[in-house]
Amino acid sequence: MRNLLRRHFATPAALLALGGVFVLALFAPIPAGPNHARAEVVNRLEVRLPGWDIVRTDSSWEGAWSVVAACGGNRLGFQLVPGHGLSPGDAWVKPEDSYSRTRLRYVSDHQTYLVWFDGHRGRSLPCRSELARPQDQPTRGGAFD
Repeated sequence: MRNLLRRHFATPAALLALGGVFVLALFAPIPAGPNHARAEVVNRLEVRLPGWDIVRTDSSWEGAWSVVAACGGNRLGFQLVPGHGLSPGDAWVKPEDSYSRTRLRYVSDHQTYLVWFDGHRGRSLPCRSELARPQDQPTRGGAFD
């Protein structure tokens, strides 16, 4: 009889405890340390695109980063792909649209390909100069939200 009572209360208590663990796992924050790779990418972007707001940097495929930067109403969307045949620290820049391609071509460290070499040797694209450009030149709206 005692065994039957113990089993009768143990099963619901175990199910209740299991449910409590699931609820705790659902609502408890996941601890995360600092993301050094993202900080390095943002630092690199701040040097190349001074004054631009870095709206999004998402880790993408094989070490690449999906980046959206905004300046006024203009937005640059591109992939920053380190390595892949380049020296360590160098990165390919793959724009998402024609406006991004046009503007990023200006800050490329290579005259044929869109590449950023390690150590900032090239030009930058300040937000202030983008805002001062004549309005008849193409701009890019917020397609990357």
